[in-house]
Amino acid sequence: MYHQPPANFLYSAYLIETKFVSPDGTPTEGVGTGFVLSVKENLPIIVTNRHIIDIDYGKLTAKYKHYELRELSITGRRDDDTSYTFRLYPEARFFLDDDIQNDVALIEARIYEDDPVQFAKGLHWHFGIEHLATEEVFNTSLQPYDDVAFTGFPYTHDKLAGRPILRAGKIASDPKFDYSWSNEYKGNCVAYEAFSTSGASGSPVFAPPRGAAGIPGSRHGYLIGVNAGHVPDVEMFTGHSGISYFYKSSVILKILRQAGLI
Repeated sequence: MYHQPPANFLYSAYLIETKFVSPDGTPTEGVGTGFVLSVKENLPIIVTNRHIIDIDYGKLTAKYKHYELRELSITGRRDDDTSYTFRLYPEARFFLDDDIQNDVALIEARIYEDDPVQFAKGLHWHFGIEHLATEEVFNTSLQPYDDVAFTGFPYTHDKLAGRPILRAGKIASDPKFDYSWSNEYKGNCVAYEAFSTSGASGSPVFAPPRGAAGIPGSRHGYLIGVNAGHVPDVEMFTGHSGISYFYKSSVILKILRQAGLI
C-alpha cells in the first residue's frame, strides 16, 4: 500500500542563507536547507549539515580554513502562505557530533526579527523528536527500496515564489549498515536513489508509512535523516551518478545526547 508524506511536509523545509568572512574581510555567501526540530517545550533546534555552517568542512584545500560564519538567516512559510525570515544571534550555540565524518549540525534557535509581530508568531512548521527514526528502526524496520522523499531549496526550487520543491526516490543501500562511496569510512549515512543537487543540503528525508495496521512488514512513517549531497559520476568527474546520501536521524539523537539536551 502506498502512502504519501504528511500534507505539510513540503513546507517543513527552511531556506538557510549564510555569510562568511575571511580575516582580511573577504566575504562569501552560501545557501542550503534546514528544518526545525522541537526537542522539548521551548527548545526548538535548527537541523542542517555541518558544511552549511562551516565552509571549510570537508574541503580538500585550505582556501576557506580561516573564514568565520558572520550571518545566518532562516526563511520559512506559514499556513496562511506568508513567508518570514529570522536571523540567528551570534551567541547561538552549535552542536556537532564527536564523529567528524557525520555531516550534521544542530543550531540553537536563538533568532530575532525586526518585525515584532512576526517574531511573536515564532517558527511555524516543525518536527517533534518522536518523528525521528531510532537506530532500532534502521535495524529492524527500514529496508532497501523503501520509498523516501526530501524537501528543500536546490537550485531548481521555485525562485519566483520562494517555495521549496520535493524529490522522491528509494533507499539504495542497506540501512542497517553505514554506506561509503569510497574505500574510506564516511560516517553514519545511507545511499538513496534521489536527485540531490546544490542547495538541497540539509533537507529533511522522510520515509512514508509502509503497509497498513495488521499487515506483516508494515511500519510507521519516520523522519529518517538529513540529506547531505550526491555521489559524483567518477567517469564524468563532475556529473551526477544518480545516487545521493543522507545522514541517519540516529545521528541527530546522538548529538542531542552528547549535548545533554535529552
